[in-house]
Amino acid sequence: MRLYLRYLALLFVGLCSLGVQAAQWRPFEATSADGTRITYYLAGDMMSEQIPLFVISGGPGSDHRYMRVGDSFDRISARRPVIMFDQRGTSLSGAVTGAPKLDQWADDVEAVRAASGSERLHILGHSFGGIVAMNYAERYGDHIASIVFTNSTASSIAGTESGLRQMFPDRIEEWGRVRANLTPRFKASEIAIFTGMEFVDLGRLDAFLRAIADYTYNIEVNNALRQDMADLDYADTLAALTVPTLVLHGRYDPVITPATAWKLHQQIPNSEITILPATGHLPFAEVPDAFVQTVEEFLARAD
Repeated sequence: MRLYLRYLALLFVGLCSLGVQAAQWRPFEATSADGTRITYYLAGDMMSEQIPLFVISGGPGSDHRYMRVGDSFDRISARRPVIMFDQRGTSLSGAVTGAPKLDQWADDVEAVRAASGSERLHILGHSFGGIVAMNYAERYGDHIASIVFTNSTASSIAGTESGLRQMFPDRIEEWGRVRANLTPRFKASEIAIFTGMEFVDLGRLDAFLRAIADYTYNIEVNNALRQDMADLDYADTLAALTVPTLVLHGRYDPVITPATAWKLHQQIPNSEITILPATGHLPFAEVPDAFVQTVEEFLARAD
């Protein structure tokens, strides 16, 4: 326990030095359905009457702290509680054992919800986090107040359109060589060539790369979970959604094209869609003002 707390202290100091208001994010633990330890983080006042926003980061295998670079979610947490978590196999959460299943990721969300004492949640899923949100909606939908699909996958991985090869044919070849030589646990600085394709604003990109340089990622989890997701399709789940839903996307996202967002919007009854200009795959880091305003206005309507 001493080593665990010392690690957290060092982690917080490091994040503060990167300009992330990490002191707001308080660490807790939950136990998932299969006994896996899940570390989660709370920002804001959990005694507030506002429904918490639960953020599911992308990946799989990514360090969730990339979503805390900058101040988008710090600003949102000033008005409602925000919850994030270390996905299994990353950071302080327990390791993945056996063949991973997407169901486990949704079970982890449910474990954190229960541990936090929140009966209902607004769910925000970024990229891969979107398909986790779909699984959660299918199996734990009674606890969802609304969903924000942010630069999300389609209802299936196979149906998710990428424009990387069309927009970055030179870089995508080099990225293939880099990915093939990554160690199971690698640092974000090793995949700067991929991250560079996610941004429009190169100034924001440089700041983001500096902030995430030492974050570690787990490519084994990424590769293994993709096998489980290959045949999953949540089209029926999306068609049955009745909670308020916002599809939020960057106009120039080459990782997951806006065409995917438009298809999601068409699949979900009464959903809203906002395409943010001048941003790519990470709008919360690249256009924080527009991102925060859009999300907060939607959540206020959905409360």
